[in-house]
Amino acid sequence: MSTQQIEKQRWIEYFDHLSSISDDLLVTIEIAGLSIGDQIEAENVPFEGISYDDGDDVITVQAGDVGHMIKQPSEVYVLEENDGLKSIEISDAEDNKHILMFKAA
Repeated sequence: MSTQQIEKQRWIEYFDHLSSISDDLLVTIEIAGLSIGDQIEAENVPFEGISYDDGDDVITVQAGDVGHMIKQPSEVYVLEENDGLKSIEISDAEDNKHILMFKAA
C-alpha cells in the first residue's frame, strides 16, 4: 500500500493521465465534513474521468450521470496498491473531504 500526496502543480497532468488509463473502474463518491456530515453522492458507478481547472480552481469528477465538483481544493492524496488505484481523497477550502473509492468493474 502506498499513499502519496499529489502536489498542486501536478494535478492537471496527473488527472489527465488517470482519466486516460481508468477504463473499467467503478467509483463511489463520499463527502465528509463537520458541517455536512457523511454523504454518499454516487455508489459503484462507472468512472469516466477527473480533471482540474486551475482558472476556476475546481476539480470535476465524471461518474455515470454524476458531475461532482470540488471547489477550491487544497490537498490531494492517492492510495495505490499493487493491483491499482484504490482511492483519492481531496480536501476543499471548507475542510470537507471528498473521497473517491475505486474498484474493478
